[in-house]
Amino acid sequence: METTNAARIAKRAAMRRATLHLVLGIALLDAIAMLTYYAAIVHAPERTKMIFTGIWTVLTALVVAVLLQRVRRVRQKPLTTDHAP
Repeated sequence: METTNAARIAKRAAMRRATLHLVLGIALLDAIAMLTYYAAIVHAPERTKMIFTGIWTVLTALVVAVLLQRVRRVRQKPLTTDHAP
């Protein structure tokens, strides 16, 4: 029973870590994008702003896809109990 609880605690910690990485990854990407926008794009022509927004959107989708896949992998991983001495 203790081994099962330890496995659940470990899985919960891994889920928290993977979810935190997802949130931090998006926050970091958004921070970089906003800094870039206000440093270089804010006074650019509309076409440049639209291209920048499109690239930002695609990058966000890619980051979410990769990091969410990690969250799913951790979530679907079965509980492992070590019965070794």
